[in-house]
Amino acid sequence: MLFKSRFQHVSITLLGYFTLGQSVFIPPSLTGPLDVGVVSYELNNTSIQPTRDLMVSIFYPTSSSSCKDYNLSPNFGPQTDVYTDNWIGFTAGSSATVQMLAYASAPISPKHEKVPVLFFGPGYGNSRGYYSGAAQDLASNGYIVVTMDHPVDSDFIEYPDGRNETYVEDDTMPIEAYVPFADRRVSDIRFILDDLGKVHETPRIPGLKGQLRLEKVGALGHSLGGCTAGTLMFNDTRFIAGVNMDGSMTGPVATKGLDGPFLLLSNEGHTREFDSTWETFYNALRGWKRDIRVKKTQHHHYSDTLYLANVLKPDGDPANADYVRGDRMYVIQTAYVVAFFDKWFKGGGGRLLDKPVEEFPEIIFDY
Repeated sequence: MLFKSRFQHVSITLLGYFTLGQSVFIPPSLTGPLDVGVVSYELNNTSIQPTRDLMVSIFYPTSSSSCKDYNLSPNFGPQTDVYTDNWIGFTAGSSATVQMLAYASAPISPKHEKVPVLFFGPGYGNSRGYYSGAAQDLASNGYIVVTMDHPVDSDFIEYPDGRNETYVEDDTMPIEAYVPFADRRVSDIRFILDDLGKVHETPRIPGLKGQLRLEKVGALGHSLGGCTAGTLMFNDTRFIAGVNMDGSMTGPVATKGLDGPFLLLSNEGHTREFDSTWETFYNALRGWKRDIRVKKTQHHHYSDTLYLANVLKPDGDPANADYVRGDRMYVIQTAYVVAFFDKWFKGGGGRLLDKPVEEFPEIIFDY
């Protein structure tokens, strides 16, 4: 079962190997041609009781002429900086040096208001801030990407007024115990989607003049976020395509399957033989499907923490020495996720999804 997104393999020997005050950019570069803006806000999900106080970030294409007047966004809030340093074992102040390559509150590019919208779910217990690198990279390739923190699920949520909410996860839960978590996440994301449609009442993206393209959207996520992507497609026809990055499947969708296209993207050891929920789910999928693994990876490598460990420890981060480097993982992950969503939203050829190619020798097709 792969819902345990804690990063045990990030070495605490990161202490003291980089100069405090030196900015660390996440991702190290954008693979797409577009500049990226970001906006974050608090949203109370009133569609469920008790109500749920969400934090949401949206990454979107902006123009180079506009972003020059805006600053790059820090990756974490000040309290989350401290939490991350303590949790992973960074030198105090390390996380505060991490900046996005996204410009805070820059206006959306007018010619990109109608690009596809993707909802990106974090792993169980994880903050949306540990996926902002991947989200920015997707946005640079012509997508609007929405990330979120889920209360009573995310270990640490920081709100704009200085409040925070904590959660202590239970990694001993049987897989069926995750169903209520996935269901609450579905409620949260559907509420965010509905709210984004109220552009004249609650405009969320700076500079947005019209409606976003919300009648058909995509879902993706890591670990429990990947399971949630399938659950969203099962429950809401607006979600037409999904990607599960290394998460076991649970709930009705795991056995009843989907009609829409779905990509399973996993670490090297996460085979259908290893995870029976993937075998059942894959066989129940009735539409287009792929099952792809990445060599020399582990479960947590689908988050930003692999790259942060590599960068913050200049001697090469020996705990991850035998695995793919974080900067390379961004390239691999983005290439295959973009190929998938381009195929279903933009009419792209999806060449990478047909068979192994020379430029990505790390890829294993289990079809």
